[in-house]
Amino acid sequence: MAEDKIEGREVTWRQLLPWTELFRGFQVAFDLNKLLLAAAGILVMALGWWLLAFIFAATFSTQPPESGERYKALYPQDEQKQWEQFRRERDEWNLMYETAGIGGPGQKYEVLDLAGNKQEYDEVKAALEANKQEIKPALDTLKLSEAKKQVYLDKLGKPKPYARLATWPWWEDRGPNPYLLVTGQAGIPWEAGRFWDWFLRDQLLVMIEPLVKFVQPIIYFFSPRSTGYTSTYFFLVMLWTLATWALFGGAITRIAAVQVTRGEKIGLREAVRFTLKRFLSYLMAPLFPLALVLIVLIFMVLFGIPHLLPWLGDIFWDGLLWWLMLLCGLVMAVTLVGLVGWPLMAVTISTEGTDSWEAVSRSYSYVYQKPWHYLWYSLVAIAYGAVLVFFVGFMASLTAYLAKWGVSKTPFVSLANREPSYLFVYAPTSFGWRTLLLEGATVHGQKVVENGAINPDAYADYLDHSRPDGTTYKWPDEKTKEKEVLNGANKVGAFLVAVWLGIAFLLMLGFGYSYFWSASTIIYLLMRRHVDAAELDEVYLEEDEQEGPYGGHFVPPASPPPSPAAAKPSPSMTMVEPPTLRTPPPAPPPPEPTPSPPPSSSSPPGGEGGAN
Repeated sequence: MAEDKIEGREVTWRQLLPWTELFRGFQVAFDLNKLLLAAAGILVMALGWWLLAFIFAATFSTQPPESGERYKALYPQDEQKQWEQFRRERDEWNLMYETAGIGGPGQKYEVLDLAGNKQEYDEVKAALEANKQEIKPALDTLKLSEAKKQVYLDKLGKPKPYARLATWPWWEDRGPNPYLLVTGQAGIPWEAGRFWDWFLRDQLLVMIEPLVKFVQPIIYFFSPRSTGYTSTYFFLVMLWTLATWALFGGAITRIAAVQVTRGEKIGLREAVRFTLKRFLSYLMAPLFPLALVLIVLIFMVLFGIPHLLPWLGDIFWDGLLWWLMLLCGLVMAVTLVGLVGWPLMAVTISTEGTDSWEAVSRSYSYVYQKPWHYLWYSLVAIAYGAVLVFFVGFMASLTAYLAKWGVSKTPFVSLANREPSYLFVYAPTSFGWRTLLLEGATVHGQKVVENGAINPDAYADYLDHSRPDGTTYKWPDEKTKEKEVLNGANKVGAFLVAVWLGIAFLLMLGFGYSYFWSASTIIYLLMRRHVDAAELDEVYLEEDEQEGPYGGHFVPPASPPPSPAAAKPSPSMTMVEPPTLRTPPPAPPPPEPTPSPPPSSSSPPGGEGGAN
């Protein structure tokens, strides 16, 4: 009786607070198989992004277009057309610089990038020259709107965004290092409101990074700066991203689905095999909504052909039929917003073993039928996941730091000039790992890391490279230089250490991706419970995922039809059921045989209990 009461209380607790299932996310996500799948997915996605950026950036110049004679030759009598053509090409170049990283880093915003027309460009340029390039005094002399002045103040002379779709995972900016933040060494004063600024700008994006990677190329695709050429590039980036996570995300969600529902773990090979068999379903599910958007777009383009006609297009076409365009816009908006349920599509296939259409149907149904439930579960998962990701990042950073610290305590390490900081000159810059590990390194009396940031001049001198401004440090003599800068053996050792750090960093980063897909699996199961009234422990299993008694896969053979002799057991034979593990529940055993009554004229041969 006591056990019955405890079981009832547990069921009630689960029903009252179903979202507490999300707190199993750490247990589910922190699994070596999932971490390996996530790390491999990150690497494959980055490789595809880099290759596409290399191909599409090859047709662009390394320097942005300049307003000049070329545009005058195109439109000799129309200055406005000259400026518009220049503006389109400059915007396209800036967009490819921001995404594909053409020309190398270091470009800064100029007046040509910010001016709305030729007259504004001439006025701002003249004002800057008159005020010795002082931006605010120059703007005060011009009749520009306050919003436009703020654009110049915020951007002019500042670095442009660079290679957002072509940066390897080790070099992406993901905010300050967790260990330096906790110990107060990040150089960031924790003033009032600073926590939320850091959380929303850095930690939140790290938490939902897989979704950000999916949405980024879509946003660029719909950018007004995008042309047909760049739109093709962004579409291929998006397609590669979907294909990557169709495989790796699908395998992670398959392992998570079986683990959450049945409390069991399937192997890496089984998960990948399950995903490969349904790879097209995983890939096509998110493409269906995008295909619908494309079809609607084609219809809108065709609608725009009569729009080109003056008078007729204005009054009889646009004026009377514009409601069709509003309807198309609504369809596109609903479709694109519903893509926030993209993770649920992969989980649907992994949990139900179904096709892509069912995955799309369920994800959109869950998002739009129970939006507040989906939002609440997502917020809980993000808040809890942010703590987990920060903790894992802190532990990984502390591990790397203690590895260096332990070696640095070797006796006489300073006298031998073997302080191990030099081993980390090629360490990942993301999450501030290089900043953390280069702490203590000096060159010609200058610290390489100062105030929680790397001194670019000292870092260049440490490697005997040119400084960012193109100059080199003047060493007093060669002997001093040989003692201070890194030699060939130092650099080879640093490279090999960077390989190990890179693997550890990928696994750390992979935890965030593993948690994302694992939490999405739990959210799907909770949404399915609300919408479809399905239990949390229901999952589709294939026959080859039912393990046999020795860890292999046992598939019960098909039973032949019973023979007449087998219908009635012999007294000298003992019936033994074959051993099965994790197979579907067997049919109830047949009732004990009872003596059959003697056949009568009303009973045909082979009646109840008899043999034919």
